[in-house]
Amino acid sequence: MLLQAILLMVIIGMIAFCGVKGMQKDPLAVGADIGVVVQEDNVMTRLALGYVENMESVSELCRFVQVSETEGRRMLEQGDIVALVVMPEQLVEGVMDGRNPSVDIIFPKNAQLEAMLFRELTESGAGFLRVAQAQIYGAADTAVEFGLTDELSVMEAEIDSYNLAFALDRLSIYDEETVSPTGRLSVVQHYVSSGIVLFLLLAGMAAYPVMQPGRAALRKQLARAGIGEPWQNICRWLCGLLYLLCLAGVICLLLWGLRLCAPEAAQRLSELLTGGRHRALAAGIRAGMLLAVLAAASAFHTLAYSVSQNRTGGILLIFLFSVTAVYLSGGFVPSALLPVPFRTIGDALPTAWLMRVCGSLLTGDGNGMGSCVVRLCLCTATFYATACALEYFRDRRRDGAD
Repeated sequence: MLLQAILLMVIIGMIAFCGVKGMQKDPLAVGADIGVVVQEDNVMTRLALGYVENMESVSELCRFVQVSETEGRRMLEQGDIVALVVMPEQLVEGVMDGRNPSVDIIFPKNAQLEAMLFRELTESGAGFLRVAQAQIYGAADTAVEFGLTDELSVMEAEIDSYNLAFALDRLSIYDEETVSPTGRLSVVQHYVSSGIVLFLLLAGMAAYPVMQPGRAALRKQLARAGIGEPWQNICRWLCGLLYLLCLAGVICLLLWGLRLCAPEAAQRLSELLTGGRHRALAAGIRAGMLLAVLAAASAFHTLAYSVSQNRTGGILLIFLFSVTAVYLSGGFVPSALLPVPFRTIGDALPTAWLMRVCGSLLTGDGNGMGSCVVRLCLCTATFYATACALEYFRDRRRDGAD
C-alpha cells in the first residue's frame, strides 16, 4: 500500500510539473516584416531609422528589412512583407527646418492580421503627430500675436515634454494587472497546498485498523456499558485525528531537522513555499486552521469507512473521492482552466476549502479564511452526523432482521 501511494504521488508530481511548464509558456506574439526604402543614405537618416528600430514598442512587433523600391513592391505582392515604407530624401533635415516631408507607407490590397495591426498603429501615430504639429504651430502663432516670442522656446519645450511623456510612458495610458489561474497563490504554492490536501485524504487508506467500525456484538456491549453509538464514532474520529496529527508532527520534525542540518537549503525551501512574502500569523490562529483541516479529513475517513464497512471498499472509496474531488477543485489543473460546470462543482466541494486554508498556512495571509474554517467545521459535523446515522440505521435494521 505504501509503494502504491508513493507511485501515485510520483504520477501526480509529474502531472503538476507538466501543468507548471504549460502555464509558463510565452504567449503568442504577432510579428511583422516591414520593408524600408531609403532614397538617401546619410548619417542622419541611418540614426533616425536605427532609433525607430530599437524602440521597445516597435521591436516587439516589427522587423525592418531595407530593400529597393522595386524589390519592395515585388515582396509586397508576394506577401513576404506586410507594408512598404518609402522614406524621401533629406527626411531628417526637412523635419528640422519645418518643410515636414511626407513618408509614403504602402499596404497590400488583401491585408492580413499583421498588416491590419501595423496600419492601425501607423494611423494612430500619424494622428498623434498631427496633433503635436498643431500644438507647436499654434503656440508659435500665439507667441507672435501677443509678442511673446522670447518665451516660445520654453513653450515648445513644455509641449515636447508633454507629448514625449504621453507617447513613451505606458503607465500614463495603461494599468497593469497580473492575472493568474492560481489566484493569489503562486504556481508552487498552489500545487503544494493541493498536494497536502491529497496526501491527508489518501493517508486515510492506512488508517483502517484504528478507524474501522466495530463488530455489532462489540458495539452492543459498549452500548450496555454506557458508551453509545455517538461516543463510539467520536472515538473513531479522534483516533483518525491523532493519526493525522502524528503524520503532521513527523513532517514538522523533518523540516526542523533540515533547518538544523542545512539552514541554507531550508531557507531556500521556505522562500520557495512562501514566495518571499510570508506574513506572520498568530500561532493560535495557525494551530486552529491546521486543526480544522485535520478534523475535516478525519471526519471524511470516518464517513468513508462507515459507508463501506470493510477495508477494500473504504480504500477504494477514499481513493476515488479524493482524486476526483481534488481534480474538480483545481488541484491538478487550476480551476480557472476547467470547464464552467466542473468549476462550479469543484468550488462547492470541501477540498476547495481545504486547499484555500492550506494555501493560507503557506503564505500567512489569513484574509477571508474565517469563512473557510467555518465551512470546514460544518463539513466535519455533517460527516460525523452522517456516519452516526448510517451506523444507527444499520444496527436497527440488523436487530429487526434478528
